[in-house]
Amino acid sequence: MPTRFSYDELTVMTEDFSKKLGKGGCGSVFEGIHSDGTKIAVKSLQCFSNMKKSFLAEVATIGSIQHVNLVTLVGFCAEKSHRLLVYEYMANGSLDWWIFH
Repeated sequence: MPTRFSYDELTVMTEDFSKKLGKGGCGSVFEGIHSDGTKIAVKSLQCFSNMKKSFLAEVATIGSIQHVNLVTLVGFCAEKSHRLLVYEYMANGSLDWWIFH
């Protein structure tokens, strides 16, 4: 199971969500630094704000999948209305760029 982070921890890791990497239909992605020094990408989801059970089931499913062609889900936050996913940082750009360009 991925690590459960508090919203305050992710606020610190992303320097108050200051470096936006991109935006999608369900939210934005921010760059951060994990407490162990590795880069992370934190995706803030607005579409899951009121579906805690559904969100946690999805985290458990995504967290159990490991494949060489997929980024790893490091952790998540499901605190109050905050729903965030923490992924390993993909240094070479977004997946859609590699697929469509």
